[in-house]
Amino acid sequence: MQNILQTLDTLTNDELEAIINRAEAILQERLAKVPLREDPAIGMWADREDMQDSVAWVRKLRQGGWPDRG
Repeated sequence: MQNILQTLDTLTNDELEAIINRAEAILQERLAKVPLREDPAIGMWADREDMQDSVAWVRKLRQGGWPDRG
């Protein structure tokens, strides 16, 4: 990684901006290829029996005196 940083330091601003733009495009392409259903966060509480009805779970939590977060 250090070699890469040293190499980047020798580039002109225009060359560096072109690399950054290309890197952003590559990241956008990668993000577009991962369907939302495959995101690890989706369904992470699927095995929680107390959250089968998420609306009821939140309502119960709020009625029970949710700690003040403000």
